[in-house]
Amino acid sequence: MKKFITYTVFFICPVIIIMVVMEFALRQIPNDYKLKSEQIELKKEAIETLILGSSHSMYGFNPEYFTNEAYNLSHVSQSIDLDYLLLQKYINELPKLKTIVIRLSYTTLHEQLGETSEAWRQKDYNLYYDLDISNTLKFNSEVLSIKLKNNIKRLRDYYLKNENPISVENSGWAFFNKTKLNKSLDELGVMVAKKHTAKNDKLVEENITYLEKIVKLCGKQNVKVIIVTLPAYKSYRAHLNKSQLEKVISTGVKMYNNYSNCSYLNLIQDENFNENDFYDADHLNTNGAKKLSLFLDDFIIQSYN
Repeated sequence: MKKFITYTVFFICPVIIIMVVMEFALRQIPNDYKLKSEQIELKKEAIETLILGSSHSMYGFNPEYFTNEAYNLSHVSQSIDLDYLLLQKYINELPKLKTIVIRLSYTTLHEQLGETSEAWRQKDYNLYYDLDISNTLKFNSEVLSIKLKNNIKRLRDYYLKNENPISVENSGWAFFNKTKLNKSLDELGVMVAKKHTAKNDKLVEENITYLEKIVKLCGKQNVKVIIVTLPAYKSYRAHLNKSQLEKVISTGVKMYNNYSNCSYLNLIQDENFNENDFYDADHLNTNGAKKLSLFLDDFIIQSYN
């Protein structure tokens, strides 16, 4: 028995040491979450507009085109429950905050990050924003949350190839490096609309509650909330489930009608956006982001006049 324990310890100890070293090395690699958590700390005394949401917001709202200091705190696959937790964390640390911009997309009411195939991203909120969104060990570790081969690639790319994994600007905004995709906007619209159509409504009421919590929290701080359904390409719109889309739009209208500090902009069919403004069927490119950001900035300025 003693020999068995000795052999077990002999083999396990090196594995644990390797895991600890890998964990440390992975956490030193720059990433979008770490950068944004650092940047918002640097800018928090000046921020007047805070942008929350998923990749639609991250690529769609460029703070460069806002008159007042704005920061984009959106991330890929960031769901409404995480928007609320981030707002809750920072709202009392932003003394000049006047406006929250939050996206209300076709998927917003029907998804939460922890219920998706990208649930591994929860570790980024725990590790780099210090949000206690999961007590599971897996989501409090770089090593345990991502496949070994992917972590080895991350280590190799950064430490051996000197590749920078950051995909966002210091303002929090991101843009697509590619100018062309392998599929046309028409093809992408069909595929993505199908992918984004929910199988059930089990998360809808909970997510509406999170949206209401955001609006109410802002109301207590005299902060306005602008809910935006962003522009989408016609092929995407044509293949959306009417019931799911109507639920999204009616929720935005309900928020506007029920809360005095809330506005709702439904831009999904806005004719000012054409194929030259889209990277794919549901994300704006740099040109589209500029157009949307200037429009929103004007709306914000007008709302305070």
